[in-house]
Amino acid sequence: MMSGALVELFVENSTAYVCINNPPVNIVDAPVLDKLCQIIDTIEQDSSIRAMVLYSAGEKGFSAGASIEEHLPEVASSMIEQMTCILERLQETPLITLSEVHGLCLGGGAELAFACDFLISTSDAKIGVPEVTVGCYPPFAMMQLPNAVGMRIAKEIILSGRMISGERAYEIGLANKISSREEMRETTNNMLKPILRNPPNIISLTLAHLRNIQNGKTNPGHRVMGEGFITDLIENKDYFEGLTSFLEKRRPEWKLDRTGKSAGDE
Repeated sequence: MMSGALVELFVENSTAYVCINNPPVNIVDAPVLDKLCQIIDTIEQDSSIRAMVLYSAGEKGFSAGASIEEHLPEVASSMIEQMTCILERLQETPLITLSEVHGLCLGGGAELAFACDFLISTSDAKIGVPEVTVGCYPPFAMMQLPNAVGMRIAKEIILSGRMISGERAYEIGLANKISSREEMRETTNNMLKPILRNPPNIISLTLAHLRNIQNGKTNPGHRVMGEGFITDLIENKDYFEGLTSFLEKRRPEWKLDRTGKSAGDE
C-alpha cells in the first residue's frame, strides 16, 4: 500500500482502491489531481487489475470540491484544464470505476464521483454542485447529471445549488446503492463481484461502447452497432469460449485479459 500521501493506493485481488487523503475536507486541488492521474497510469499498466474504487479518508466527506482560491481568474484556467484531464482519464480508462461517497460531496469532488461508472453513497451524504451560489457554474456536472438523472432534475440540482442527500441520489438514479459507511466496502465488493466474474476483455469492450454513447462521442444506430459486434467479437477467443462452454454445459475458462492479450502473452 502507498500511504502517507495525498492519494493512497492499495490493490486486492483484481481491484485497486484509491483513497483521497487531503484533510480536513479532501479538497481536489492541483496536487491531488496530479497524483490521481499518476496512480491511474500505474494501475493501467497492470492488466490483472480490472476495477478501481475511488473513496476518501476522514469523517467529513468524499470531497468539498476544488478550492475557492483555484477559481480566481488568474488560476481558473489551470484548474479547469486539470479537472478536464482527470475526468477524461476516468472516462477513457479500461478499468471499471466506482466511487464510494460519504459526508460532503460537492463541486469538483461531486464531478469526480459522477465520472465513475458506479456510485455508492451513505444515505446521509450531502451531494451537490453549489457553483451558482458563488457566481459560476459546474461545467462538467452540466454534462454528467442530465445523463444520470434526466434534464429536469439536473436543472433543479444545478440551478438551485442545493445539496441532496445520498438517499435522494439513490431515488433519482444518481447512486446505484445506499450503504452505511461501515458496510460500504462490502457493498462495493458485492456489486463488483458479478461484473468481475465475466470475461475481462468483453467487459472492457462493452464498457468502452457504453461510455462513448453516454458521452455523445458516437450515436451509432443499430446497423453500426451490429457491424461493431461482428468486428469486435467474431475472432475474439472469449466469444468462442463463451458459446462453446454454454453448448458443452461447463463453466467458461476465459482466455484474455482486459487488454485482449492471452494469459501467457508477454
